[in-house]
Amino acid sequence: MQLNYNSPHSDRNYLGRVFLFIKRNYWLFLLDLIIIIFLILPPYTWEETKLLLIMIAVLLIRDILILRISCKHLGKFVARGNEVLIGILKRSKLQDDIIEWLPDMELEIKYILGIPVLHIMDGSDVIFKQYPIGVWTVDKMKEFIDSFYDYKKEQATWKIYKGQ
Repeated sequence: MQLNYNSPHSDRNYLGRVFLFIKRNYWLFLLDLIIIIFLILPPYTWEETKLLLIMIAVLLIRDILILRISCKHLGKFVARGNEVLIGILKRSKLQDDIIEWLPDMELEIKYILGIPVLHIMDGSDVIFKQYPIGVWTVDKMKEFIDSFYDYKKEQATWKIYKGQ
């Protein structure tokens, strides 16, 4: 019995994750089109210039936030027996390997400002937060949680069967 998740090739690339997010949430980038139209249609009044600078600042903050939350990504999640190996991608490289004990782990989706975030926890401590970037969606997070708890239930049943 084993639970095995390895991120697909498109998710291992840092910019690939960002572009998948942009493709899935294109409505967030409609303001960019308005700014492009403003840049094409000069001359500007002072009021239009202020509005343009405010819109550019808002977009800059949005882009920095998106790039920041897509830096760390769940690269692998392998459960063998009662031991779980969690590999974290930092940008495009698999760097952190965290080893946890299965009975102590919990997974849940919490909503932060309406955005679903998958929390991997050891007791009450948050080990890792996976945002809906790249191939991760709410449905994928729910599917991942269901498969994790199915595996955890199988492990508990196996222990009872073995008599431990």
